Amino acid sequence: MTASLPWTKRAVGARSWLLLALSVGVLGACGETDMGSLQVPELEYGVEAPWPVSTPLPPVGPAGRLIITNNLEDTLSLLDLDGMESPSWGELARVPVGLNPVELEGPHHSVVSPEGDFYYVGISNYVPGSGSGPHGTHGSGKADGYCLKLDAATHAVVGSARVDPNPGDVILSADGRTLFQTHFDLLKIAEVARRGGTEAEMDSRMAILDARTMTRTAMVPVCPAPHAVRLSPDGRRAYVACWSDEVAIVDLEQADRPVRRVKVAANTGTAVRPLHQPYALTVSPTTGAVWVSSLASRAVQYLDPETLTMEPQRTVWLQGAPMFGAFTSDGRTLYMPYQSVDSIAIIDAADPEAVPGEIPLSPSGCLNVHQLMLTPDERHALVVCEGDHVGPGTLHVVSLEERRVVKTVQVGLFPDSVALLRSRP
Repeated sequence: MTASLPWTKRAVGARSWLLLALSVGVLGACGETDMGSLQVPELEYGVEAPWPVSTPLPPVGPAGRLIITNNLEDTLSLLDLDGMESPSWGELARVPVGLNPVELEGPHHSVVSPEGDFYYVGISNYVPGSGSGPHGTHGSGKADGYCLKLDAATHAVVGSARVDPNPGDVILSADGRTLFQTHFDLLKIAEVARRGGTEAEMDSRMAILDARTMTRTAMVPVCPAPHAVRLSPDGRRAYVACWSDEVAIVDLEQADRPVRRVKVAANTGTAVRPLHQPYALTVSPTTGAVWVSSLASRAVQYLDPETLTMEPQRTVWLQGAPMFGAFTSDGRTLYMPYQSVDSIAIIDAADPEAVPGEIPLSPSGCLNVHQLMLTPDERHALVVCEGDHVGPGTLHVVSLEERRVVKTVQVGLFPDSVALLRSRP
């Protein structure tokens, strides 16, 4: 990748200087050459910016620009929605993201500021086979993660915050002032269990960051391996999906941010052996109800926002693991993508016991669906599929009226999120 050229050049320069120094020592010892006039080159130990300046991109159009995080190649795929109807529609650009050009860092999820001037990307540092760094599979990285702040026009890093290992989800408050980042730290669970520790010691923290300064304002212990985080419509609570078969509810109005934990079902496991594995959340924009995507039980479970209790009679059972879904703005319909079958379940929020409608994705090349987002006009769903983590992943454009995929675009390796960058006023 061309982004690594500045590092390659520096390494070559250092090697040349080492060989030159050895030559001087050998020749000087033999007394055959006068090296008094030798000009020693200055060494470069770093560069001001790790990535080269990219070619300027056209301004974001009225429909907005998609940002897709490609987890296994440290890039972002950019696509303009304005050209979506064109037969040749595809990537506008693929830009690098991260702090270290010579090692994979695993960008994981992104969120865009309301004004469209910045966006934020989690750096998970868990990518397998990524060089000599302390990385592993999802949730088992040993290195601290980061939250990056990038300029939406230049895609350059303008700020960062170091957080805990294995960042999971990252979201932004409605006013754009506060970031929330979870840490899907499965390694911590394993290490505590290995030494016979308690489940309380397995809790990971949720980072609360000032989006303007990229400083940490709080690190709140929430639960073992928290992943998805969503805010209540009024912004007073944060709901967190916990691997320990729980939903953590964080009271953001109180200074100490107390946490209440609710088991997702009557039959639950532990952090070490969960029976449900809550992973993602979707919050109704009208009722504030929380729909929990649990991987192991293949269930979408319902948390009442008033009583803060689960309502098992509203559980929706699917044929595969539910992931990150999206509600229509009227709160009536939940579009829930799920794996194994790789399909979209159409759930009636008022009648969840009804058999969901289906939109198949696998015939269009989707493998391991991860996230679904609705376009602003809610005529289409934009669906990110991870692929096999060896070849390219895919983005699928789904007509909700026709209930079928109308366009498929290849993106990078292991895409895991899509966000919309709107044009600035």
